[in-house]
Amino acid sequence: MSVEKVNKYKEEKANRKEILEKQKKQAKAARAGVIAGAIVVAALIVGAIGITIRNERKAYLAALPDYNATTMIVGDMAGVLAKETEAPADETEAPADETEAPADETQAPADETQAPAAQG
Repeated sequence: MSVEKVNKYKEEKANRKEILEKQKKQAKAARAGVIAGAIVVAALIVGAIGITIRNERKAYLAALPDYNATTMIVGDMAGVLAKETEAPADETEAPADETEAPADETQAPADETQAPAAQG
């Protein structure tokens, strides 16, 4: 062996305890990091599952019938309410209805004037 190798071996032997302690500390730190990472991942998974369960429960409760409501439970099967609640499809139709009403009014006085002439 050369002198350099011998000196290096002597230094390693003298500092062997310190080197082993340093390696053990690094191994412990790495192990703690892995454990902490695993705990964080597990917490995220459990949290996601919990949120999903809560959302599913809310959706289920919202889908249940509300027996305290005062609205009609059965739909309008006969179409009775449909006639009352129907609105004109277009608002331009409303003035067309107004034009028909005066036409009926103008015919009514014409009938009245003819009726007395026919009687007399």
